[in-house]
Amino acid sequence: MLKASFFIIIFSGLIGCSKAPKFDQTELQPGGDITAKRVSHRTYVVEGKGVNAKQKLDFWTGFSLFRDPWVIAPSSTKDRDGLGPLFNTRSCISCHSRGGRGPAPEVGLSSPSAMVIRLGLKDQDSSFSHYSKSPSSEIYGEQIQTRAINTVHETQLPKVIKPEAKLNLAYETITGQYADGSEYQLHKPSYQLRELNYGEIGKEAGLSPRFAPVVYGAGLLDAIAEADLLAQEDIDDSDQNGISARYNRVPMVKKHTSDDAYAEPTLGIGRFGFKAKHPTLAQQVAAAFRDDIGITSSWFPAESCGPAQKGCAIASKLGRHTDVEIPNKLLKLVVDTNQFMAVPPTRNLLSEEAQQGRELFYKGGCALCHTPSYTTAADYPVAVLANQKIWPYTDLALHDMGAGLADGVVENDASGKEWRTPPLWGLGAQKVFRKAPLYLHDGRAKSVAEAILWHGGEALASQTFFKNLSQTERQELLTFLDAI
Repeated sequence: MLKASFFIIIFSGLIGCSKAPKFDQTELQPGGDITAKRVSHRTYVVEGKGVNAKQKLDFWTGFSLFRDPWVIAPSSTKDRDGLGPLFNTRSCISCHSRGGRGPAPEVGLSSPSAMVIRLGLKDQDSSFSHYSKSPSSEIYGEQIQTRAINTVHETQLPKVIKPEAKLNLAYETITGQYADGSEYQLHKPSYQLRELNYGEIGKEAGLSPRFAPVVYGAGLLDAIAEADLLAQEDIDDSDQNGISARYNRVPMVKKHTSDDAYAEPTLGIGRFGFKAKHPTLAQQVAAAFRDDIGITSSWFPAESCGPAQKGCAIASKLGRHTDVEIPNKLLKLVVDTNQFMAVPPTRNLLSEEAQQGRELFYKGGCALCHTPSYTTAADYPVAVLANQKIWPYTDLALHDMGAGLADGVVENDASGKEWRTPPLWGLGAQKVFRKAPLYLHDGRAKSVAEAILWHGGEALASQTFFKNLSQTERQELLTFLDAI
């Protein structure tokens, strides 16, 4: 304990030497040409000011598929049928309300839409080398679906296809103190699955809660050059700053037709998802369709039915009028909506208080993980996203965030304590049209200050820095984060 405390004191001194760079006017337009013209008080769903007429049309056409609920097949609405058989929600917007984060998960027993529970191998379990070998994945796959379609189309089907489980959520209140004696409260969640309809989950499997993130700016994150990300990787902490950024190496799923033989995917650098599970925006969108809504595509043509879920397997074939439920041309339109959704402009960033907070952001070492700026790849195939100076405040890398935030679950190369650094742009805009915004991977933090106080592991020194600030300085830092 003494050694750890000594490290924090010494390291806090080191990060205290970090000075903020000179203010750049491009910081006021964090998404470059994909910045919104103004802050909306109703929604994030607006196209970037630099998109052309054709891209604007594609954006809003894709948004109709993002917004409208999917229905059970067969249906007269063939562009939006194929829901389930197992699913968490009926539409993208029910998870990403107004393009932001969805409704808060309920305390107690529920079937949430914006909160999903991923299943993964516990990282301390050495008896399996990969989650796909876990017996639990044979039943429930990689995600719990809390809803299911009802069908009586065929006599061999059960009259009701049962959801996989319900979530039981509870919170414990933890009280702490800042260095100046001010008190704070944190809310520690606990997650249990109830009403398991297909058997118990094995002891080797862990639960990983994920609360749907904001959508805006995703196209720009996709456009950052891989070389610029890998230049930040420092697995062995060779610069001895206490930060060991590393990137999740994840499968790049190959789109295929019914004539293609399955090919083992190559690995890419993960960018999307709380543990950086997907390397591209298109793959992330396709995976969400399959896992959350039960809509198959050429990326993921198989339903998420486990071998033990016979009714699900049979129902997945009923009413299908194509090989997959969302064709490439429609999936691309939804990707376009994600690509072109505007980043909110900054708010009062030039105020004296925000500029003082900017100095503290760098001094506290926050920028060591929340990399402020990039210029997107000049050769990115979508011209409006290419060669843009952007300010997302993320390195998109994995970091050990300590035991307090750990889910104990492995996802590809990510350990149970590792999470991808989330972007911070537009953070304060969440309060503009939502009275109770939620933060962190599972929405446990009800304020940005709470989110900072949950930081541990590699971020412990920055958390300690924040706790040691005066009340005025804490407010200055929070004002800066609210402004970007």
